[in-house]
Formats: sequence, C-alpha cells, structure tokens
Amino acid sequence: MNAIALPAEAQQRPFGIYARVLATQILYMAPLLWLLELGQNQAWKAMNGTFGWVYPDSPYGWFSFGSMILWSGSVFLMWTLHYYWFYPKGLKLWTRIAIASGVCWVGEWVGGFLAVQLTGHHLHVWPGSSLVYVSFPAIFFWVSNVIVYHLLTVYVIDLTPNYDVPADT
Repeated sequence: MNAIALPAEAQQRPFGIYARVLATQILYMAPLLWLLELGQNQAWKAMNGTFGWVYPDSPYGWFSFGSMILWSGSVFLMWTLHYYWFYPKGLKLWTRIAIASGVCWVGEWVGGFLAVQLTGHHLHVWPGSSLVYVSFPAIFFWVSNVIVYHLLTVYVIDLTPNYDVPADT
C-alpha cells in the first residue's frame, strides 16, 4: 500500500456523515474551545505576569473574535483525524491525543503564518517566541484542548456518529 493512500475501511466511510458531523462540531465546539483559550490566556497571565499570546490587530489585545477561524480549523483537523485515521485504525486514546496535539500545534503555526502572508494581518503572536505564531509551551495547551474535545464530543454531547459510542456503553 502506498504511504499516502487511505486504508480500505477509511475509503468506504460516507462523506455525508463526515460533513454533517463536522458542521455540527464546528458550530458547538469551536466557540467552546475559543472560550477555553480565553481561560488559558488568563491563566498564563496569572502565572507569568503577561499574556502568553496576543492579537496585535485586535482592539482587545489579549483576545480576538478572528481566532474563531483557527478554532474552526482545529475542530476540522481533530474530526478529520478521528474519522479517517484514529477510529478506523483503532488507535489508543493517548496515541490519538499525542498525534492530534502535535498536528494542531503545527496547524496553529501554519494558520498564523498564512494569515500574515495572505492578508497581512496577524491572527495571533506569541511574544518572545522564536516561532512567532506558536510557542513550545503551547503543546501543553493543545494536549488539554484535545482531551476536552474528545471528552465533549464522545462522552458528553455525543457529536459523533452512532458507530463511535464509548466502549463502556
């Protein structure tokens, strides 16, 4: 099998279910994760005296409604990984969390970079970070975001299809 080819079970997954659940998850999860981000930035400030990340083009500085674009993208990444890779392969939960956290962390950098390159405006900046649009401590936040995403979509709100019920039910 080609390294970039999807496994047979992933190729047979209906796109309609994927798209319906993705739209629902973006509607519910992106705002929740955005609110979680606000709390994380406040916690960073409480611990370090300054905000961990700022929004230079936002009138508020420490938060921006424009970052909803990144949260919608992160929900897209997490759901796509789950639907086409994690669930069909039966990956263990901590493996899913590690991979999704890494992918979303890189996605945060890519989103920040593309925003500047395509629009000339910053979505966010991590002051003092050599990577500008993300920092290594952000990996901790992404781990917590992925855990919250998993808990909410599988165990609380059930924003996953019927085939993906928790193992204990």
